[in-house]
Amino acid sequence: MHRSYDGVSVAEVPTRPLVRREAVTAEQESPIASKELLKGQRQVWIDHGGTLYCLKATSNGRLYLTK
Repeated sequence: MHRSYDGVSVAEVPTRPLVRREAVTAEQESPIASKELLKGQRQVWIDHGGTLYCLKATSNGRLYLTK
């Protein structure tokens, strides 16, 4: 059985519905394209309140955010 990073089995992880771009309301900030964040790189480091996170793009088009 495959495990997710937090130790929960993949079968136990609920699926989340995709949010359509049209569903973003005026009160919410507009989405930022991943291309703008990555700027041609495979990974970027993000400092969030003194904690570093790494945002990585995989070869199959997924994004992973890790501490």
